[in-house]
Amino acid sequence: MASPVDLLVPEQLPASARRMEAARLGLIITAASEAVATYCGYPLHRRLGVVETVACNGGTYLWLRGAAVRQVTRVEVRGVERAAGTYALESPGQGRLVARGVPWPFTGTWSQGVSSTPLECSDTGEVLVEYDAGWVTPGQHVLDGALVVDLPASIQLAAVEVVVATVSRDGKPGDTASESIGDTSMSYFAGEDGGRTALPSTARQLLAAYRRRR
Repeated sequence: MASPVDLLVPEQLPASARRMEAARLGLIITAASEAVATYCGYPLHRRLGVVETVACNGGTYLWLRGAAVRQVTRVEVRGVERAAGTYALESPGQGRLVARGVPWPFTGTWSQGVSSTPLECSDTGEVLVEYDAGWVTPGQHVLDGALVVDLPASIQLAAVEVVVATVSRDGKPGDTASESIGDTSMSYFAGEDGGRTALPSTARQLLAAYRRRR
């Protein structure tokens, strides 16, 4: 059974990667897709009507936790809806909104006294944003044939790379590391910082343009 988060379908895999029980391959595809989304830093599948409260430092910019934003449908500040002309989606990929005219308020704690000043920014629920985000995945198309896949090819190919690497267990030279714990040997992909990652370097290169950095 396909999952909405699935970034590919079995037919996109080379024949060598499809030679296993269908149920197990389905689990691998879903797990690989989740790993790709985690690496990018936000859900990749299409989501409509996402409602999110946002911590705000005040000023010109407001950063959503989600990314790949398709459109913003509503913004409320302290219970009052803002007119569409008072803000704009400046960076869909990074989930950044820019204020036009009236700046965003600071949300968080303030110092005591007559002339209080902002101390620590936090999500107080005062700023609420509703938006649509993500792309239609092959998994969503399987579940609803009326949906047209618009997930970028680089993301789909990265997911294929992860699944193939998971199935084959033959990471490329210099891309894997291993360690022994007692009588057990475990291999994993080495990240750019020397840490562990679920993604081979070929997949990380394909995803570079879609990874969210803050």
